[in-house]
Amino acid sequence: MKLKISKNIRICILSAIILLILALIFDNQILAFFSGIQTPLVAGLMKIISFMGNFYIIPFIATLVIIIAIKKNKSRCLAAAWTSLLLGVIISFLLKIIIARPRPDLMPTLWDFSFPSWHSLGVFAVLPLLDKKLQPYWLAFAILVSLSRLYLGLHYASDVIGGIIIGYGIGLLGLKFFNLKK
Repeated sequence: MKLKISKNIRICILSAIILLILALIFDNQILAFFSGIQTPLVAGLMKIISFMGNFYIIPFIATLVIIIAIKKNKSRCLAAAWTSLLLGVIISFLLKIIIARPRPDLMPTLWDFSFPSWHSLGVFAVLPLLDKKLQPYWLAFAILVSLSRLYLGLHYASDVIGGIIIGYGIGLLGLKFFNLKK
């Protein structure tokens, strides 16, 4: 059985790889930029946004959004979201242990490993599962959560981009596995 990948998908994959490589090259410069623009007010706001992306918060936010806003295939969409998020936790945990990349030194955390960013992975795993009308709002939320991780110095840009790529890929698998047409 031969796997067919469309030209658009190949372009997206290549673009994501190039973006990840660029982020790896410029990780320290990007981290320094965010460190240089920090203010107490924005840092407080970013901590709240970052908290909303925690692995024990994001499933409940996603569930509320799906229950309130999704009209068709609600139960399959919920199953796909929870399965994608659980798979994301497992993959993120395993990659953190295997890669064992230390976090930036800007803010101490309980979990010392950085790659990939679970927050980015989790919010982007839900994105493909939502209706087209909801996706722009969730994308804005996902970008804010991802940027909060950079702003607070908890991750390098490559950790966040890696999380985005892995998370979105997991969401696409959930979409396909649960036969949700988007």
